[in-house]
Amino acid sequence: MIDKPAAHKADILDTTVDAIDSFDHNESTLEKKVSGGARFALFLSALALLFTTIGVAAGYKHWQRMNIKAKENAAEIANLRTQLQQAPSSESVETLRKEVEEKTTQSKSEHTQALQEMARLQNQTRQFADTVASQVEQVTFLQARMQQASAPSSAKDWQIAEVEYLLQLANRELHLAQNTQTAIAALKEADTLLAKLGQVNYLPVRQQISRDVSRLEATPAPDIASISQRITATMLALKPLPAIDTPEGQGQAVPLSENPEQAVEGNSLWADYKRQALSTLNEAVIIRQFDKPLQAELDADARQHLFQLLRIRLENLRLLALQRDNNGFHTQLELLKETVATYYPENQAEPLLKTLEEFAGENLQPSLPDISGSLKQLESARHTEAAKIQEPAETDKTKGGKSE
Repeated sequence: MIDKPAAHKADILDTTVDAIDSFDHNESTLEKKVSGGARFALFLSALALLFTTIGVAAGYKHWQRMNIKAKENAAEIANLRTQLQQAPSSESVETLRKEVEEKTTQSKSEHTQALQEMARLQNQTRQFADTVASQVEQVTFLQARMQQASAPSSAKDWQIAEVEYLLQLANRELHLAQNTQTAIAALKEADTLLAKLGQVNYLPVRQQISRDVSRLEATPAPDIASISQRITATMLALKPLPAIDTPEGQGQAVPLSENPEQAVEGNSLWADYKRQALSTLNEAVIIRQFDKPLQAELDADARQHLFQLLRIRLENLRLLALQRDNNGFHTQLELLKETVATYYPENQAEPLLKTLEEFAGENLQPSLPDISGSLKQLESARHTEAAKIQEPAETDKTKGGKSE
């Protein structure tokens, strides 16, 4: 595409050239008609015309450029006006921002709920896995127990089963009944059976039984029967408080008024009611004067009640000892000591408190040792023996397969 200002400029140049040619063509004629000065003036006029034409062309080109630039600026202004008209207002921006915040909050809440649900599912999966693992372990244990509980095939198996029963009995008596003597007797009987069996495989079991017996014999076991007998002897030796002579006039009732009928004057019905009320109150209320402490001035009924209370507490102490309730035993013992020290005179309370102090040193629930090692050692020896029996059988099967 040809630029219009350039084409216009070319036309002007062609016109100028034609003019110059026309001047050159007529030069011969002018030379004849005019002088040399006229020819020079004509040349200057033509040159001025040429420069004027060039300046007009340049100005037109500059005007055209400015016009194009002005149109572009007007188009940009119109575009900016359109964008400004299409730009959202501050209210719409605020509404949009609130909607974005609400959606963001909702997304966070849904994400949190999804994470919680995933955590719950993961926890359930873990619990299911633990349950399955526990059930598998229980099934495996039950299978092993069923194999062990199968009927013994020989006298030796019967002896091993009896040894296992004695070891289980020792553990049961020790931890359930806290009977160390029975547990020791069961362990020794199991050791005797293993000695009669006379196999090297069960020698570690006998060694473990010997260690368990030593631990039980070294454990301080409370003699419950002796403690019960001593408490019974204390109950039989207990005596009530001695009677105390009351001086004359001491502890006698003192009336509120010497003559309640004279306290209220008048013969009206209301005065009769007052006199009857004062008479009833005078008979119900008894005021006693004591010069000694109250615990030393107990009457016969109070002494008998205190004596029965001490006997009941001693009987309760004996029952707690039979139940091996160590905390309850010592709590009841403190109540007995407090009661005796409060109400009994010093000469009568001293031997009783000394006997109660002897009971305070008893421990009804000493820490018991663990004797399950012998049973575990027996299980290990039985498995080792079973493995040794299976190895030759498998070897015979392998040899038989190769020979075939």
